[in-house]
Formats: sequence, structure tokens, C-alpha cells
Amino acid sequence: MSDQDYLWELNEDDFWHANKDKVLLKLVKKGTVLDIGGGTGSFSIKLAKLGLDVTYVDTSEKYYKIAMARAKGYKIKLINGDFLSSKIESKFDNVIISGFIEHIYDDIALLKNIYSILKPGGRIILLTSAYPFLYSNFDRSVGHYRRYSKLELYNKMQSTGFNVRFLKYWDVLGIPVLFLTKLTGKVPIDSGSLNNKFLNKLLDKWFILFENKMILPFGLDLIAMAEK
Repeated sequence: MSDQDYLWELNEDDFWHANKDKVLLKLVKKGTVLDIGGGTGSFSIKLAKLGLDVTYVDTSEKYYKIAMARAKGYKIKLINGDFLSSKIESKFDNVIISGFIEHIYDDIALLKNIYSILKPGGRIILLTSAYPFLYSNFDRSVGHYRRYSKLELYNKMQSTGFNVRFLKYWDVLGIPVLFLTKLTGKVPIDSGSLNNKFLNKLLDKWFILFENKMILPFGLDLIAMAEK
């Protein structure tokens, strides 16, 4: 999970989750989808509502049970386990890894594995944490092995066979939050502060009008789409 995803992991109606999902959904092509690290299943359900054939996988038994309850009535295959050891034999048109790759020690092995289960022309769509200089005790506490520079992510994806089609920074507003976290060692806001409806509506407008449409020179996260 990415930085803000961790802070508000179960508040999935907030501006950040809603707009993150909008951006990722626009990058998905028709066909089959593997949602790795699918969490509580909210994104898998959004994919299924688009008529896509969805497979969900997550190691957390807690999240898996929530996803199972939520996914009733939707065409979603749910797997509780580690992607790298689950021996998934199907081939997919899309693989989603949102806030996942930074948690994996051997990210090259992960990318190679994903490449191997994609159909020709299939897509990997990912979101991950940007800026190695912002790496802090907070990252360690949530299980991040690294943060990525734009060039590092591009090079690793290209070196494992992918043709990077889309790579952008996203979430400018999150930078000062994580910068203060690095300086103080404490997250300066809590989940309750984002339950304010007016604030959520205001920030939602910011993302809709600017973040989601523009290619910005900086941002707390990186979003990429690459093809096999």
C-alpha cells in the first residue's frame, strides 16, 4: 500500500482513494484482470462493475474475509495467499499492483513474474511511492523497502521486458505531509481529519480538475502503465 493508502486504508470513500481509482481504471484495457494486493476488494469490485473478468489475490486473511463479503454477486475469483507463491497459471490482459511493489524486496523478480503471466500486449498498471530522499522510519514501519525515483522505476520496468507507455507523478498535496513526517517522525494528520465532508469535497475537486488531467513535474506517488 502507498503512503496515504496506509493512513486511510479503510476509509475508501475519501478523495484520495476515489481519484486514485479513477486514474488507474482509465489505464485498464478490456479483458481479464489480476488485482495483486487487492486489500478489502473495493477496487476489484469497481473492475467487475466494468464487466471485466477479475481475479483478486491478497496475503491478509483479514482483508480477504472483508473482500469475500463485499464481492458476493460479482464475478470475482478470490485468492488468499502470496502472489509469488500462489502458482497462478492463468494469463491476463491486465495486472494491477497499487501500493505493492515497494513492499517487495526483490522487485525485479516481481516484475519478471508479472511479465510472464501477461498475455501478449497485456498491461501492468501500478502505483508506488516516489522520492527516495523521503524514505523514513514511517516507510520502514509500514514495510516499504524503498521509494522510487521516476528514472529507477522506468529502467526497472524496461529492463524486465516492459514497454513503458505512461509514467507520471501524482498527488502533489501529499508531499508536505510526508516531508513533515520525515522531519518529525510523526504523521502530522490522522484518518479522522479527512472525514470532514467539506475538506473531502474541496480536495476531490483539486484532483478532478488538476491532478488527474495534468502531467506534473512532481508528486508523492508514481503511476505507470506498461505493456508486454
